[in-house]
Amino acid sequence: MNPGVSIVADDTRSWGLETPGPGLLLHVPAAGRWARRPAMHLDAAPGYRIRLRGVGQTLLWARIDSYWDRAVFLRGTALFPQVLPPLSAPEVRAVEAASGTEAWWEAWDWRMARALVEAPLPVLHSGSWCLRPVRAIAAEKAERHPVSPMEWGFGQPPMPPHSLSAVTRFLTAWQEDWWNARTEHTPGVVLGLRVPSSPEDGRVKSWRKRARDGTLPPVLLLYVDILAKWLVLDGHDRLHAALLEGVEPPLLGLWPFVTAPRPASAVREEGALFSAEFQLRSGATPETVDRVNRMLVLNFTPNPRGTVSRAWPIPGGRETWREDVSARRRRGWLPPLEDNALDWLT
Repeated sequence: MNPGVSIVADDTRSWGLETPGPGLLLHVPAAGRWARRPAMHLDAAPGYRIRLRGVGQTLLWARIDSYWDRAVFLRGTALFPQVLPPLSAPEVRAVEAASGTEAWWEAWDWRMARALVEAPLPVLHSGSWCLRPVRAIAAEKAERHPVSPMEWGFGQPPMPPHSLSAVTRFLTAWQEDWWNARTEHTPGVVLGLRVPSSPEDGRVKSWRKRARDGTLPPVLLLYVDILAKWLVLDGHDRLHAALLEGVEPPLLGLWPFVTAPRPASAVREEGALFSAEFQLRSGATPETVDRVNRMLVLNFTPNPRGTVSRAWPIPGGRETWREDVSARRRRGWLPPLEDNALDWLT
């Protein structure tokens, strides 16, 4: 018998996100197909070398500086695999509730959850996942610097998504300075995984009409905490259509999480209060208040839930990594980057 996935309502008190509707928790067993490496997953080699794989091909390489100061990204040449089957018109019409209502979100929660469980190219792996509506924030409200693994320990809540228009700028290679980050490089930016379709594409035109009517199905995003980015898993054309129409697209966020048993600690809680007072002393801007609130919730919540993306070791480690990146660089033209960034990537 194929072990099943348990799907229940999300009872998390606070993820530190603006969530416009109810969510679900998916508990995936460590048996059967779920014990294997998913068709789309992260691999890793020493020195914060990360790659995103899809059906045996690399979609994205990323290397992060050991001091968490900068990162360099390089896309592969493989096409992004169709993770979920395309939505049909009857499937969209089957959701009869008014767009944006609790019933509407609940219907799409369950439809996306079932699609993820039944997907022939799985993204899910054993463990716990949250599937929940999320709302994009203004880019200037995003955190200015990613939090390193040394700081977050067991995991932290996902960063709110922002800069949806970044998906239309499909860069082949780029570098990010995390101490002097532009808005499209700050934590929570949304990253497309394929070249945007033409505005004249038939599906984009169809989705534009639904965007105008307010009946656009949600776009599915996956949060990858090691990169501090949301990846578009399903709905590139829907997101593009919403951007072309100048409307806010509905977003469904997906992220793996862990729950760490944690007893109360007067030292930890007093430290959090001291840190909050210190940060607010210099000026209680909305961004500072949001950051302090997230920090206090994290430190005063027993058994908190946090997101930690799983990565599998790259066979051959750094040598395999270097050979793969070198082969990719030979395969086609790449934009020049400052400070020999592509050399450093290897």
